[in-house]
Amino acid sequence: MTEKKKEKHVCKFKRKRYKSGNEIFFCTLPDCNKKCDPSLLLGKLCICWRCGEVFTLNEYSLRLAKPHCEGCHKPKGVQESLDEILEVGPGIRVNTLLAEPLSLAERLSQTLQNAQTEGEDEI
Repeated sequence: MTEKKKEKHVCKFKRKRYKSGNEIFFCTLPDCNKKCDPSLLLGKLCICWRCGEVFTLNEYSLRLAKPHCEGCHKPKGVQESLDEILEVGPGIRVNTLLAEPLSLAERLSQTLQNAQTEGEDEI
């Protein structure tokens, strides 16, 4: 009798949360039916849902339904570069990191001034 050895592979985990509050991670690859408790997966290898690369699961990635690696993590509200410039209107550019938030009255007055200068330029 020849026994067929299972090929080892890296799983692509997805979290399932039941109504009772229990969580389980299961592999979504077609030939794998592995299921595991989240506390046992810390430090294990997994395939990233965004880039497809292999990475090590950490505390942050175990909180996600579809874990992704640190390289694919993009925190909300963080601007990408210090030189990011926002174009407010025609010919007006403001550095978003240095700009203070304007009140509604200030924004309206700026808009009116811009409209007047554009009208004068066309004449």
